[in-house]
Amino acid sequence: MEQPLLASPPNIVPNSRPPPAKSSNPNILVGLTIFLVVAAFSLLANYEAAKGFQIVVVNAALHTHAGRRFDLLFVSNDRATRLVVASSNLVQRILYPDDSFPRKPVDRVTLYMAGEDLDSTVAVRGGRSAGEFVVRMSPAVMEAADVKAAVAEAVQRGMARVWLWDGRGEAPRSLLDAMAEWVAMSSGMASPSIRPRNTSVSPFNASCWEDDDHVRLASFLNYCDAKHHGFVARLNRAMQDEWTEDTFNVTLGSSVPQICSAYLSAEQISSK
Repeated sequence: MEQPLLASPPNIVPNSRPPPAKSSNPNILVGLTIFLVVAAFSLLANYEAAKGFQIVVVNAALHTHAGRRFDLLFVSNDRATRLVVASSNLVQRILYPDDSFPRKPVDRVTLYMAGEDLDSTVAVRGGRSAGEFVVRMSPAVMEAADVKAAVAEAVQRGMARVWLWDGRGEAPRSLLDAMAEWVAMSSGMASPSIRPRNTSVSPFNASCWEDDDHVRLASFLNYCDAKHHGFVARLNRAMQDEWTEDTFNVTLGSSVPQICSAYLSAEQISSK
C-alpha cells in the first residue's frame, strides 16, 4: 500500500528588505503633550487654590505715561496678579497663624490703578457686595526710582488692609491703618516706614493706641507684639466682633497704662 503523499511545505522566500520599523516619535510627542497639559492644569489648580479668590486688574490710567508703564510692567505679564497672590499669602500667615483665627471672607479683589493721584499710595474700600474689595493704587507710585519695589509695597499694604477685620465697621480708622502698616512691614515685603521716635512732634495721648498718626501707632503695636507675641493677630481676631472701647485692653491682657508708660519711656530714651 502506497504511503500518502505529504504536502511539501510552501517555500517561504525571505523578504530582502525588512518592513520599516514604526517610528516611536509620534507616541513620544503625544505622551509629552499629555504630560504638559496635565502639568499646566495642575499648576493652574494650585494657583487658583493658592489665591482662593477672584482677582481683577483694572487700569484707569492708560491715557497717562504712568498707566502705560503699569500696563507694560505689571499687567501684560500678569505680574500684578502674582503680587496680589503673594501679598495675600504673606498677610494670612501673619494674621491667621492657625485654625483658631477665623479668616475674613474674601471672594474678589480688584487691583485698580486710579486715573489720578490719590491722597495716599494705596487705599482700600469695599466692593459691591460682602467679600469684595477694591485696592486703589495711586499712579504716583509709578514715579518711584524702583518702581517694582514701590508697587509691591503698595499692594502689600493694600492686601493687609483687605484681610483685617474692622470691628463691624466701628474700629478706629487710624488703628486699622496702623495694623495694615505693621503687617506689611512684618511680612518682609514692604520696607519699614515708621518715623523716628520723637514725642515732641506728635505726643501720644494717655492711652497710646488712640494716636491719630497711624505710622507712629504702628510703632506702638510693634512694641506690644514684641512684649506679647501674636498680639496683633489676636487683636484682629477680636475685631471680628463689634468694636468697643475695651477691645484693645482685653486683647492685650495686660495693664494698658503700664505698657503705654513703658513704651513712652522707651520712645523718649531712643529719641535722645
